[in-house]
Amino acid sequence: MMSTLKDLAVRLFDAGAVQLGDIEAMDGRWTPVYFDFRIIVSHPEIMMAVAVHLQNLATEINHDILCGVPYAALPLAAVMSVNTSTPMIMKRKETKQYATKKIIEGVYTKNQNCLVVEDVVTSGGSLLETVSTLRHESLTVTHAVVVLDREQGGASVLKANGVELRPLFTLRNLTQILRDVDRISDETVDVIAEHIKVCQFGKKDNFC
Repeated sequence: MMSTLKDLAVRLFDAGAVQLGDIEAMDGRWTPVYFDFRIIVSHPEIMMAVAVHLQNLATEINHDILCGVPYAALPLAAVMSVNTSTPMIMKRKETKQYATKKIIEGVYTKNQNCLVVEDVVTSGGSLLETVSTLRHESLTVTHAVVVLDREQGGASVLKANGVELRPLFTLRNLTQILRDVDRISDETVDVIAEHIKVCQFGKKDNFC
């Protein structure tokens, strides 16, 4: 198992979870770097290492249950749940249309502290949607642990909504690690840094 975040960053890159180029993201934006952490479900050692590092962040946060943002973070939350014997609940993408008609699957009680698990935060929208659903179900949500904060405004949006983000990596930190081990060039680091600067969500001068 990878013992350091530096080791983990390299393994994620080598596994193809970090992709470089002029790439179209899910919402139609173009980005010089894209993260596909879904790929780690095919790499059990990497998935375990990511989960363990997230668990280390979680030890500093008071929580009773875990909830992964669907779908990429669900396997991570499940591994964390098993490793730490912490109950987990699952938010559905949409309300079940038959039988129980639930939006949240699993067992929970009112006012429990729920720690949200996410893979990547950009604008914060997906994570905030999950937080809103959990709060609507009378759960308390104050923190989220995430593999990567792209540093494009999502953390500020979440903070404004009462959620503190705890990331394993920031985009600048991750790219610097990869540059230090010669996985990416200085030019790529500069391109990504400029993208972070220009593409900030929640600001009037956002040019994403």
